[in-house]
Amino acid sequence: MRLLEIVLMNLGGVWQGVRQDWNLFEIALIAGGVWAWKKGWRPHVPSLPAIHRPWVWAAGIAVGVVALRLALIPVLPVPVPIVTDEFSHLLLADTLAHGRLTNPTHPFWPHFESIHIIQRPHYASNYFPGHAAVLALGQVVLGNPWAGVLGECAGFLLLLYWALRGWMPPRWAVFGTLIAALRFAIGSYWINAYHGGFLPAAGGALVAGAFARLRKQDSAWLAALLGLGMAILCTTRPFEGVLYCLPFLAVLAWERRQRIPAVVKIAVISSIPVTLALAALGIYFKSVTGSPFVTAYQISQKTYGWPMALAWTPPPHVTEPHIEFQRYYEYEVSEHQKVDGPLDFIEFLTFRVQEYWRFFIGPFLTIPLIMLGRVWRRRRILLGGAMGALAAVMLEGAASPHYLAPATAMIVAVIVECCRYLSPARARIVPLLAAGMVVVLGLRIGAAKLGLPFTQRLNFQSWCCRVTGDLDKSRITAELERIPGQHLVFVQAKDDQAGLFQWVYNSADIDHQRIVWARDLGPQRNTALAAYFAGRRVWVLNPNVTPAALSPVEGAMVAGASR
Repeated sequence: MRLLEIVLMNLGGVWQGVRQDWNLFEIALIAGGVWAWKKGWRPHVPSLPAIHRPWVWAAGIAVGVVALRLALIPVLPVPVPIVTDEFSHLLLADTLAHGRLTNPTHPFWPHFESIHIIQRPHYASNYFPGHAAVLALGQVVLGNPWAGVLGECAGFLLLLYWALRGWMPPRWAVFGTLIAALRFAIGSYWINAYHGGFLPAAGGALVAGAFARLRKQDSAWLAALLGLGMAILCTTRPFEGVLYCLPFLAVLAWERRQRIPAVVKIAVISSIPVTLALAALGIYFKSVTGSPFVTAYQISQKTYGWPMALAWTPPPHVTEPHIEFQRYYEYEVSEHQKVDGPLDFIEFLTFRVQEYWRFFIGPFLTIPLIMLGRVWRRRRILLGGAMGALAAVMLEGAASPHYLAPATAMIVAVIVECCRYLSPARARIVPLLAAGMVVVLGLRIGAAKLGLPFTQRLNFQSWCCRVTGDLDKSRITAELERIPGQHLVFVQAKDDQAGLFQWVYNSADIDHQRIVWARDLGPQRNTALAAYFAGRRVWVLNPNVTPAALSPVEGAMVAGASR
């Protein structure tokens, strides 16, 4: 029976991947193309031409795709945070934008507890600070943290081209940059949310590009870039980053095993940026947790039980303070159960792998992978870094494409290398891959504009079809901003057991923000908080109706707030 269950679950995982992100439409186009090919159709598509000044083309793609995304704002508005991770990154960005590393614990902190945020020993995000630092820069310089996301996107595409040039001719590097721009920089949640995929992807590109060049020459400059890439990974996705880098470092050491001074030189120079990054992290965590060796992640896990431990390790057992926290804890446990043991690992394998396949590859880019065997025989180190990072994410219960972000450059490189190895007749399809992606993106954007259903209701991790999600909070925030004065909003607990997204997220400076969101903890404790925020208008928000309803509070609580 267990064997049958494993087989059915894996088939279900395959169907889960195929049915989302317009993949059925892509598959239909591919099937139509195969049928036409068998009937003798041969597309008159020119092969990729030689490119003069390819770096100009790459820069044009990087700048142009950001300009295109800005031009699409009337159709795809500036993203508003919806998922818990986004609010946590934005809290840290706001903290850094205020010129501090953390925030003091609020005297009424139980009202402000939320997922992926710690309240003690300080009020802070539980994430590493690399991505938030770029969001903070966007907030300070241009007034919006999304500017930081756009900057990360452009930077990644430029570094991706540089990395690919270490592995392949210029025109193919430009092609890889183009498909990455189409894949990640217009419709994906990397550009339309605040999770942080581009920065670790840029770090991974630096590592891959420096490695490819260091194999040909010893260079202090390249060693420094290798270290810079690893430093970025230290501050964004350290666990996945370590396993991504290990194959590259091992190959460099092996190939120079007869030249120990060269190995020492590269190791010393590349370790400088890493050491500086680790020192900065130590200072940051000392400020947040009281110890340079204790991360906010560890405090969050000890306090709330998440994020869950790695594969085959028992999840922590905690008593949750709120019913919504208990539901989220149970969700985390259910995710961890996917890697509880070898059989669980196998049973849920396709469900987790499809998340990464959908985002990074999809049906169109799967076609050239028929040449994967040849890439393995001739350029297997390309697969080494990607497989290292994939091994890391496979040890984690939950599956999110930004977990695999460090390996993005290598995934793109493998796809492009497969395209290079296609026969001349088959190579005619290569420009059509990019054209097909353009078609899917255009249809997806048009469907969104026309209000047509274009994906499942919850689809926050797609390359082309990120849904807007529940915008009730942004709607009610806009309503309150039109009402003069300051506001205190008590949010009732959700009845929906599947409603894991939270309302109670605040900025770094809770006392001075115009709208304060607080958990409803009962009349006595609510009245005490209303008295603390004397002079604010007090509201109760009911998230259990559609749309969510906001009601003014009268009586004792208002009287307490007016004293």
